[in-house]
Amino acid sequence: MKKTLLIIMSVAILGTLGMYINQSPASSARLVSLPVSSSSSSNQNSSSPTGSSIPPTHQANMMAYKDGTYDGSTDTAYGPVNIAVVINGGKITDVKFMQMPSSHDYSRQVTAYAEPMLKQTTLQKQSSNIDFVSGATSTSYGFEQSLQAALDQAKMV
Repeated sequence: MKKTLLIIMSVAILGTLGMYINQSPASSARLVSLPVSSSSSSNQNSSSPTGSSIPPTHQANMMAYKDGTYDGSTDTAYGPVNIAVVINGGKITDVKFMQMPSSHDYSRQVTAYAEPMLKQTTLQKQSSNIDFVSGATSTSYGFEQSLQAALDQAKMV
């Protein structure tokens, strides 16, 4: 009897997990762990033809945007995500967090942890193709969706 109950529970858990993975838009999410900063200054890419610190492989994928501030928002399971993206010189220069999940203590902790990483990867990649923050998947997904909505408004036609 115990063995049968254990098998049924295992199948139910695996089935639920399988359904979640197949339906989750973040199932193919990119997880990031921020690298430990190095004291060496040899990490800068001084051979870049444009003089920027963005590797040449990423420069070709960057899109030019209209200057201005653009808002984007979406809802997550933990609350709304509303951001403002500042474009200057055709590039993303700042991300402002207007509203992030904060209805519970845990949501506030996750948001405080994730915001700097989400902002950093956005400024580095200059797109909504961001790395998700491990432990903040829902927040990362909401941020990515809000960011894309804002960047859609800023696209050069």
